[in-house]
Amino acid sequence: MLQHPDHYRDLLVLFSVVIALLSCFSALDLAERLIRERRGHKFIFMLSCFLGTGMWSMHFIGMRAMRTEMTIAYGLPLLLLSLLVPIAASYALFLLFSSPFTRSRFFLAFGGVLFSSGLVIMHYCGILSMNYYGAYEQSLLSILTSFAFALVVPMIAYFYNPGWIAGPYNMFTLKKVLLVLVLTACLSGSHYAAMAGVSFSNSSTFNYTGTVPLLPDSLLGVLLGGSFLLIVTLVLILLYRDRQRVLFSASFNEQRYTALFESSPDMVLCIDPVRKKVISSNPSLQHMTGYQKEELSDYNSILCTPKDKATLKEAVKRAVDGYSSKLELEILLKDGGTMICSTTVFPLVHDTQKLVYLVAEDITAFIQFQQQLIVAKEAAESADRMKSEFLTTMSHEIRTPLNGIIGINQLLAEDIDNQELQELLRLQYNSSQALLSVINDVLDFSRLDSDGLKLQNEIFPLQTLLGECSNLFEAAAKEKGLELKLGVEANVPEMVSGDSVRIRQILVNLIGNAVKFTPGGEVSVEVGYSGTQAGEGEYTFKIKDTGIGISPDKLPLLFQPFTQLDASNNRLYPGTGLGLAICRKLVELMNGRIMIESEPGRGTEVIFCLTLQSGDKNYSGGREGSEAAIKPLKTEAV
Repeated sequence: MLQHPDHYRDLLVLFSVVIALLSCFSALDLAERLIRERRGHKFIFMLSCFLGTGMWSMHFIGMRAMRTEMTIAYGLPLLLLSLLVPIAASYALFLLFSSPFTRSRFFLAFGGVLFSSGLVIMHYCGILSMNYYGAYEQSLLSILTSFAFALVVPMIAYFYNPGWIAGPYNMFTLKKVLLVLVLTACLSGSHYAAMAGVSFSNSSTFNYTGTVPLLPDSLLGVLLGGSFLLIVTLVLILLYRDRQRVLFSASFNEQRYTALFESSPDMVLCIDPVRKKVISSNPSLQHMTGYQKEELSDYNSILCTPKDKATLKEAVKRAVDGYSSKLELEILLKDGGTMICSTTVFPLVHDTQKLVYLVAEDITAFIQFQQQLIVAKEAAESADRMKSEFLTTMSHEIRTPLNGIIGINQLLAEDIDNQELQELLRLQYNSSQALLSVINDVLDFSRLDSDGLKLQNEIFPLQTLLGECSNLFEAAAKEKGLELKLGVEANVPEMVSGDSVRIRQILVNLIGNAVKFTPGGEVSVEVGYSGTQAGEGEYTFKIKDTGIGISPDKLPLLFQPFTQLDASNNRLYPGTGLGLAICRKLVELMNGRIMIESEPGRGTEVIFCLTLQSGDKNYSGGREGSEAAIKPLKTEAV
């Protein structure tokens, strides 16, 4: 009886462990590249062959390390099966690693179990492929111990964390080295734990009676040596390619940096803040400022003001601490001129050396243009103020004598009975009122345009105001045969807090426009209310008519001052074109919104919304339920 755990060739044992170490290291490195770069099936198959062959070589070199005087030959079918099984198991594991959809703990643990099972099957297929004069025995404890070592692989796969490869690629990271050592110890331990429970007994009977050709032990040694050379060659190729990749990347980065540095239209200056020395400067800086690198040794001397010098000094100090800064500096050119630069100051850490870069862009033209814009803006604002003041003054100056004319006209109308003179006085009165309306619109618009109009806040009866506004146009509607409707929802409060004069002005303008541009049909005014907390609510006013309507492409022009949409209608529908512009400004002044929907030939609907406070503290939320929700005021043609 031969007990093999105490009889090994030490060099072959070390050789098998080195094979396992190289195989694990190469497989892990290639697996990392597989995850980072999403390689194809050919790469996965190559990686699987690499790891499977390495494990197979480690196993049989470990078996040859046993000291035994028996002549051993190997059955080719089982020997080939012992090689194909770890390759297939490795392929399954790496295939799961290659896809983000199967890179979960469950799938990776399953792949690890397949890989461990493949290693165990490989081991016992290799044992069964041995043919010799004697008998083979295996203890149960060694089998269980071998399984325990092999199960470390699915455990590592289960706890895989994408953070392990979150940083830039590095062939020799601490995590990778530790993982390689753990895997090598477990895979080698699985083999030698199983072999520790193996015993062979000598016999005169050869344990093989088949017809399949056998592989001599010496030839297997040649195959194992070739496998070792293959693995070493692949490792060397990996190291060489990695070295070439690093060198190429470094060379490319250097060329790219040089191209950017030399060709950049911005001025670039690199300084050493410790030695206070200029390291390099690009051609743009030399061309735009006139200074050579040697003349910039004291770069602070080209700054125009002490404030800029202190600012740059503080920015360089911040860059040394790892922070970047954005500055505007005025520098003195070599020819005596000045230049305003937008300068970025940022650090660059190279090994133990800290450098500071200054990248400057000439913004002199932009600053000058900006200053011109400011001057133009101030001039425009001054002209606008003068225009508003002129319009206001002229409106006041014209309104005073005009009111006198209207008053004298009314006095004459009371004393003169002649019908012809009465007709002339009526025409004069109407013309004066039209002129006064224009002047009032111009005055209101100029006050709104110069922010000179202040809102008043008072409690007033909203429904009374609506009725008064509607009654103003009752006669005009009756004359045109229009039906004028006023509808107020039941929950609209009786008393409202706001500027009643300006709300009345908006309603009068909008209802007046609706009546003016509606030759027949109806004009309706509807008011809705949506209450919120503390008595505040949104009031929605809708003025709808069945008039001539407006083309959709002309709707944006409605709120432009002094704008008439159709010059052919000026005589038919006279006006200044200020009414809607004033309405919009008043609504916006009260933090509301106004909108228009219209269709040619079908009519127009103007909607404006205001947020107002309820003025009646005892208000219960609406009128009595028995009162009608809509209160119509109708004026029909007689």
